Amino acid sequence: MRTISAGLPTGSAFFVGSSRPIRDIEAFAAPRSGIEVFANRGLAGIDGNLSTIFGISNHFKNSYAVIGDLTFLHDLTALLAPPKNNLTIFVIDNNGGGIFSTLPQSGVAGFEEIFATPQNQNLEKIISSFGIQTTKVKSTSDLNFALSQSNPGLNFVIVEVPSREVMAAKLVETYSRISSAVRIGLNLA
Repeated sequence: MRTISAGLPTGSAFFVGSSRPIRDIEAFAAPRSGIEVFANRGLAGIDGNLSTIFGISNHFKNSYAVIGDLTFLHDLTALLAPPKNNLTIFVIDNNGGGIFSTLPQSGVAGFEEIFATPQNQNLEKIISSFGIQTTKVKSTSDLNFALSQSNPGLNFVIVEVPSREVMAAKLVETYSRISSAVRIGLNLA
């Protein structure tokens, strides 16, 4: 999230998806000016996000968005009427609801089916079937390269990340280090 936020050109619109993306932007992206940030909230927060992103992009020369794979799949039919302006959408592909792997119910019986809801879909094939340009990235350098490209029209960047469990463990480790540093800084350790 830090890489995406830092790489956006000034004057752009930036839509941040619900659940893990908005929390990661808040926690890890450096404050910056020169972009307008948007987000949706709803019962689950993931319904209609592509349609919202498309509407926002009609008012900006360049727009960007970062959403999860479930959010993308929940509004797939929006791709039937894509926007005309320049819009790049980063889809975090972790095969399901990543935020749920950080909650206490992770690992209990039925967790995968009820909470994580893995879809096991090939996002690249789905997007390409609509005739939309798609790039897949697996590293920070790939992500930086994708950010540097100025492709006209609608573009998707599929960001492949480690499994939900690996990412949840990294978050726990990161927050633990932050907590320790704060405790030391406040002389509480």
